[in-house]
Amino acid sequence: MRNAEPLEKLDISPYIEYYMQQWNAIAATVDGRYVTVRAHRDVLEIVRLLRRGDDRGSIASHLQRENPGATDDACESSINLAARLLTMLKIGVVKYQAAPRGFLKWECGSLADIVKKRFSEPQVLDTQHVRLPKSFNAWTISLIGGLQIEFTDNLADHLLLVDDDTKVLIFHHASFLECQQRSLFPEGLVDETLRTLALLFPQSEFRTTRLGRNEKRAWFRKLCVSSKPCIIDPRVTICGSLRAEDRQIERFSFWRDRLVILKQAYDDATPKTLSQWWHDRRNGERWYTFWVAMLVLFITTSLGVVQCVESGLQVYKAYYPTAS
Repeated sequence: MRNAEPLEKLDISPYIEYYMQQWNAIAATVDGRYVTVRAHRDVLEIVRLLRRGDDRGSIASHLQRENPGATDDACESSINLAARLLTMLKIGVVKYQAAPRGFLKWECGSLADIVKKRFSEPQVLDTQHVRLPKSFNAWTISLIGGLQIEFTDNLADHLLLVDDDTKVLIFHHASFLECQQRSLFPEGLVDETLRTLALLFPQSEFRTTRLGRNEKRAWFRKLCVSSKPCIIDPRVTICGSLRAEDRQIERFSFWRDRLVILKQAYDDATPKTLSQWWHDRRNGERWYTFWVAMLVLFITTSLGVVQCVESGLQVYKAYYPTAS
């Protein structure tokens, strides 16, 4: 486990909030008529079958035997609820709700199969000229790149650009990821997701009390406040910091294409405000040229103002000379 902290040190409140959201959306609607689960132990029983690798059809048959008279929709919704709680993926569609972004359609086979298929998509974008410098993090992406940071509870939406490429979604449940020791996720996915969080929220930048780092800590606190009522996992900023070799784009297998797209959007962004110009050090020559020009403009304007004041005083003196 990262940082060598025991499980009891993890913050589970964000996951509990997610649990209640899913329960209220699926199990608590219409007095629970569209599910077979009535308590947490019923969810745990389905989770046990999912972790064992049972296929969807056999789990549905098991629920119908245990709940005589249960409808097919009730069994399917119960399976979807347990699968969502186990993986933090939008498995299936909630009854009477529009199909959400990034939902996974699961009709047959095991949950492990559909999860593996989702995260086994080939990464096809060119990475030859893509570099992830130390300065590339969530703070600069927002401040310099002009992208809005929004946290998401759906792992499949991690690092996804939405709203006409003006907003990036970040999966923030670091504590949940830390608990995935024997999970249904493909090998390496959990560790790589934590490394992307270390890339975007380096612990050395967001947790240190050194002078000059307080700005980033204040920005993160403001970001968490703006996300309310959603509870943001504070461990997102203590996933460590990546070394130079760990920031190589080739080191990322599952999230590589999304990192490439995010980096391209960041590189293409041009400063629009003085604050962005001040913090944008991506091109040192352009930065110095801009601020030298601003300094020259300021000096020229100041001298012009002084000359105008002097000329005005001279004209005033000419018309109203001082009495001797």
